Amino acid sequence: MTVQTSPPATHRRRRLPRELPRFLLLSVLSVLFLAPLYWMLSTSLKFEADAIASPVQWWPRNPTLDNYKEVLTSPDGNILRWTWNSLFVAFTFTIGHVLLCALTAYPLARMNFPGRNAWFWFILSSLMIPGIVTLIPHYIMMLNFNWINSYHALIWPGIAGVFGVFLLRQFFIAIPRELEEAARLDGANSFQILWRIILPLSVPALITLAVFSFMGSWNNFLWPLFTVTEVDKMTLPVGITTFSQRYVTEYGKLMAATTLAAVPVLIAYLIAQRYLEAGLSTTGLKE
Repeated sequence: MTVQTSPPATHRRRRLPRELPRFLLLSVLSVLFLAPLYWMLSTSLKFEADAIASPVQWWPRNPTLDNYKEVLTSPDGNILRWTWNSLFVAFTFTIGHVLLCALTAYPLARMNFPGRNAWFWFILSSLMIPGIVTLIPHYIMMLNFNWINSYHALIWPGIAGVFGVFLLRQFFIAIPRELEEAARLDGANSFQILWRIILPLSVPALITLAVFSFMGSWNNFLWPLFTVTEVDKMTLPVGITTFSQRYVTEYGKLMAATTLAAVPVLIAYLIAQRYLEAGLSTTGLKE
């Protein structure tokens, strides 16, 4: 029987100077990343005069929730409707994107057919094409389909994503082939193997891709700005720009609306945090 003892005090003292620079660096980076969030939240709690006051008020002297009340009840825009539009589009896009990427990544990772690697590198090479290049062709396509000012235009054009195919393929490769061979001996076909073996073992990668897809769709601004002009069909990122008009910007209301828009993404990240860590740390590891 062995007894575990704690490291001697001299060893702990030696480790402290080594970890101190890392701790200081992470602390500085944390402040830099959290500063915009703090400024957004603090500005949303200020009166408009305090938000534009000089010198800058780093802390709201008279905190108020009036900006949130005015944003939620503003006659110029329906933020609840915009939030529903963004949620519906983001959830629908995420489900379709993850499903399509899984169906594409499975044969590229687990099946043998002529030109498999060539097809994979051909698909992967499309990552080098900037998204702005396809903006006009996609818009013309939506015009021809008569999908302008509809949910179809916000969901279908980007539902096939190369990054998701790459992420899931690398994760599928790491799954032991013995599981697949045993399932084939029991009479399972390729779809049954994907649905009952590969996908249940790939939950961390699937959730990682789902979170990235949800965040990308939720924060998408340029494409909805072009394809949606009706107020009731706007998504939240486009709708909150109505609080920044041509000559006047209401910073308190703008920051309040932005804070509300950030809440669903933060909740999604906190719920899926442990799956994100597992998915990103194990992707690409081979058996």
